[in-house]
Amino acid sequence: MAGRLSTADYRRLATVLRVLGEAGLKPTLARLGLIRSQNVQSFDDAEAEALVRALERLGPTFVKLGQIMATRADLLPPELTERLSRLHDAVAPVPFEEVRSQLVDDLGADPSEVFAEFSATPIAAASIGQVYEARLRTGESVVVKVRRPGIEEVMRADLRLLTAAARVIERRAPGFRRHQPVRVVGQLAQALLEEIDFRIEARNQEDVRCRTSVFVVPRVHPQFSTSRTLVSDRIVGRSPNQAFRLSEPALARALAPEAAQGLLTLMLQESVFHADPHPGNVLVTPEGRLALLDFGSVGRLSAKRREQVLVVLGSLVDADVGAVTDVLMDWARRSGPPPPGLEPAVDQFFSRYGAQSGRDIRLAEAITEFISIARENELALPPDLLLLMRALGISEGLARTLDPDLDVVEAITPVMLKVFAQRFSFKALAARGFRAFKELDQLANIGPEALRRVVARLKREGLAVQVSVANLNGLSDALRRAGDTLANAVVAAALILSGALFSLSSGGDPTRSVISLVALGLGVIIWLLFVLRRRN
Repeated sequence: MAGRLSTADYRRLATVLRVLGEAGLKPTLARLGLIRSQNVQSFDDAEAEALVRALERLGPTFVKLGQIMATRADLLPPELTERLSRLHDAVAPVPFEEVRSQLVDDLGADPSEVFAEFSATPIAAASIGQVYEARLRTGESVVVKVRRPGIEEVMRADLRLLTAAARVIERRAPGFRRHQPVRVVGQLAQALLEEIDFRIEARNQEDVRCRTSVFVVPRVHPQFSTSRTLVSDRIVGRSPNQAFRLSEPALARALAPEAAQGLLTLMLQESVFHADPHPGNVLVTPEGRLALLDFGSVGRLSAKRREQVLVVLGSLVDADVGAVTDVLMDWARRSGPPPPGLEPAVDQFFSRYGAQSGRDIRLAEAITEFISIARENELALPPDLLLLMRALGISEGLARTLDPDLDVVEAITPVMLKVFAQRFSFKALAARGFRAFKELDQLANIGPEALRRVVARLKREGLAVQVSVANLNGLSDALRRAGDTLANAVVAAALILSGALFSLSSGGDPTRSVISLVALGLGVIIWLLFVLRRRN
């Protein structure tokens, strides 16, 4: 989105500035460095409300921008993110005649010819697409989601403006520079362009459908689906809202823990999850099952991110302040010592929400405080993690809508125990051992060449060292401990990997099986001793 601005872009920029000015948002523009002003006021509630109204007036790109800003509680004040979370993109539908030609291009014929039945009256309309009812010639009831004509061009033009604005903000507003606005807009552009490509939504939908047995997920009909049209099974049901709970109290109570457990299983076991599971995207089918709809926003966790999330969750049991502090610094891509207030804040967090706190824990409240710790210590969190935290909070809200008395933490504990047990399975330990050996192999390959270059540079330029050590007597002990740590890690990884390889190649030989178990056992024992010694 780094292209030069066209004449049309400048006209759109004038419109954007006019709307923001009419909403009384000149202080916001001045604070961001987009206009020059001698009197920059502090942010207040009225300005937050005005910003929400202005974003809705500016259309789908800015509405989506506001919805993404609502997830950035690590960067923005809570009074702003709370209002931005109310942004909605429900708009008047486009007349069917404007959609028909696009459908003919995508389907290869008029909808009346492709489908046995097709209703030209949309059953839902949003800023990106609108939805129609239809019936296939094979008899299945389906919904046809159609992208609004011209929406891609509008979004690309707005994203060019946002990219240009982000560059100005980085240059003129030092307070925002650390949040990397250009990178944030780049992530927004990627998310929006993926959301308007219905082929990606179709893949997300099928991926989740194959990975869950708890939820009903509508089947996609790929023969009718393109980047602008998505055809999938129609799910009939009721929204799991307060009215449903009052009319079906027994079923609502039964579904509440199922909703929490099913969504957490997708997050922590399958590493793919519905990022917006609010009651509008969930139905209760006539058979009494929960169904998920609308997969335009789906989150994914890498193996590393999943391990980090498990470290944080596991630390709620033993209050490992150091481990969580290290993870937060890694998430924020910060090196060096942590901010002075970080470890005390994490310690206080454990006293309030740890296993020993003795209080009822609400996930949304704990997540909000955890994000506040990052914001107060100027640590920007990665978007995929914020998406996960937001989805966890929404999941808890869904479960409590079905059963206000549900202890969500108690309900999801079996899922968490199962996930932690899987981390110590033979397969998981062997995989981690293999990764450790691979990293050591890479280090062995690049180490000699890197050392040769350092020595050559020293020969050319010499070496000047200025050392200031507060506790020189402890240096030798620190070096010895570092050496012991590396040795223990290498030996444990070697034994675990050896056990895995012997087991895979044993072919039923009892002797080789015994050797593999002994090697694996020794590796795990050494690793546990190393962890306990490190804690002490």
